[in-house]
Amino acid sequence: MSFDNLVKVRHSTVNFIEDEKMTEEDFKNIFELTKTAPSAFNLQFAEYLVITDKEKKERVKELSHNQYKIHTASAVILVMGNKNSIELPEIEKIYGPMKLLKMIDELEYEMTIETIKQYSERLKENPNELDMELARNVGLHAMLFMLSAKHFGFDTCPMHVHNVEELRNEFSIPAHLEPIMMITIGKSVDKVRSRGYRKPVGEFVNFNRY
Repeated sequence: MSFDNLVKVRHSTVNFIEDEKMTEEDFKNIFELTKTAPSAFNLQFAEYLVITDKEKKERVKELSHNQYKIHTASAVILVMGNKNSIELPEIEKIYGPMKLLKMIDELEYEMTIETIKQYSERLKENPNELDMELARNVGLHAMLFMLSAKHFGFDTCPMHVHNVEELRNEFSIPAHLEPIMMITIGKSVDKVRSRGYRKPVGEFVNFNRY
């Protein structure tokens, strides 16, 4: 499928084929493409909790205003931002192998680490800015996940996260992972669904000035 067709056929699905199974291999294929998403300093902030178990899925449904699409979806996925991504051990985990493989030299490595340290300290001093950075990076990752899912024949719907603390307790989510959004995934009951109205490009794009 061409990219323009892929973008056009991806819709937010509100009703899935119930009991449609997805395998770990299905998810692996999707995530292998998703992992190529851009992130600030390549720190790869996004983490995913994939919930396929029926009982656990129903618990998420209860904590999400009983939205029916969670019940019929093959899985509901919690997309989170990892606050520890800006800590030195995580930074070195990304850049150490690059130095070892001589993708970057010692000088470039040291300069890069120092630049990221400064970036990290700024975010730690400004929690609101850290929250925004997590949202930006996770949003990019999640959009690629949904496109990748459609590429492999699966439909998705992005959702708000409700009752975060209850979800943390239910699934033992550590404090350094910040839930940003949820995505339901499966196969749509609706084979053809009209897309809602979209503004003409001229209404939301300006060049050089307002």
